[in-house]
Amino acid sequence: MHVHPQLTLALDTAPATSFDSFHVDADTHMVRDSLRAFAEGALDELQVYLWGEAGTGKSHLLSAACQSYTRKGYRVAYLPGEMVNQAGSLDAMEQCHLLCIDDLQRIDHAAEVDLFHCINRCRDNETRLVLAADRAPDELGLKLADLQTRLAWGLVFRTQLLTDDGLREAFRKEIETRSLEASDEVLSYVLKRFPRRMSVLKKVVDTLDEVSLSEQRRITIPFVKAVFNDAERALASMSR
Repeated sequence: MHVHPQLTLALDTAPATSFDSFHVDADTHMVRDSLRAFAEGALDELQVYLWGEAGTGKSHLLSAACQSYTRKGYRVAYLPGEMVNQAGSLDAMEQCHLLCIDDLQRIDHAAEVDLFHCINRCRDNETRLVLAADRAPDELGLKLADLQTRLAWGLVFRTQLLTDDGLREAFRKEIETRSLEASDEVLSYVLKRFPRRMSVLKKVVDTLDEVSLSEQRRITIPFVKAVFNDAERALASMSR
């Protein structure tokens, strides 16, 4: 069977993540647990659509599903929305066992027909699909009404930001995972001065880990101030 070259290349664009490293709280665990069950074949569904604002972990979950399938030896593909706009990018994708398409809000109107036919082929071939966007299917502004219908064929979940308590606990776990220590005061200081998104806070922890290791310093509020200098510089570094 011919395997489209993209099947081996597309996964490289997805960060290596897992369901276990996805932080949840009482309000957000259902989405993770449902997608994990989907990836393990425990749900009698062929398609899942995730939508929610930036920072709610959609890309993390898509990548975790890819990693779960890859460990079992299955063929997977992960495509960012802008890649779908490239002619031929969806050819033969139904030959995958799992196809994940991220940031669907970025697809061009010209790509809608190709995606429509790809979804049909995947369903006929029982290829599992995980799709993600920053808005619900009926809010994407699609010109092709039938594509909107296809996007809502399976399970549809809205991803949510962590609560304040959940975010604080997730931040603490990120620090502990790297064998670092930080007081409650340090946690509060960082949470007040950086965007309250795990994608940003993970970069903060990565930076603190690297600098504290090289300088052999404990993570204190003065140390955090010294590393990031001021709020403007910190925000700029997080947006790169």
